[in-house]
Amino acid sequence: MLRVLQEGELERVGDNRTRSVNVRVIAATNESLAEAVESGKFRADLYYRLNVFPVKIPPLRERLEDLPLLAEHFLKKFHAGYNKRTLGLSDKALALCMNYQWPGNIRELENVIERGVILTDNNESISQDSLFAVFPTNCSQKAHESVDVEGHLVQEYASSSASGWADQILESAISLDEVEETLMRRAMEQANQNVSRAARILGLTRPALAYRLKKKTGIFF
Repeated sequence: MLRVLQEGELERVGDNRTRSVNVRVIAATNESLAEAVESGKFRADLYYRLNVFPVKIPPLRERLEDLPLLAEHFLKKFHAGYNKRTLGLSDKALALCMNYQWPGNIRELENVIERGVILTDNNESISQDSLFAVFPTNCSQKAHESVDVEGHLVQEYASSSASGWADQILESAISLDEVEETLMRRAMEQANQNVSRAARILGLTRPALAYRLKKKTGIFF
């Protein structure tokens, strides 16, 4: 292998002549080969011959902006596999996924989506409870800082800081779909129909907003 990588030639077992080979080698691993070389678990000479153009693919937790598109891919796969059609992830289910750390990486996401499809009826949205067998505890929530009447800095989570206007919406009997559609429409108007800019206004990633817009309109953005 070292000779093939270095010189582009080899000799077959039992052969008496050298043969030239013209191949492109693509190697993949889920471990750090540099660390493996340091610990003596991987040959340094092979590592340096392979390490011509390294490409690092970050884990899902480091590129959550890709999650809505990946979820859509797996939904299509399992809709076909189980011969059913859900309405996709609910807003709360998507928010849960976007705040989860995904220790099992994309394979875990695939399994979670499959579970959601199995447990959800046709023409229904996949809920949070349908995604995980055990509700995840490693979800992050962003806290908002504010100053109380005594001048102390306090932290409030989004659920409590939004309770005032949330009560007003509930008292007005406005549905969740209407709230979401109104917010997205106003954000798109303010952003001149630019999805990326509207996503920043709403505090979402572009794929997350595009996913919601597609669910409401059926149009890809």
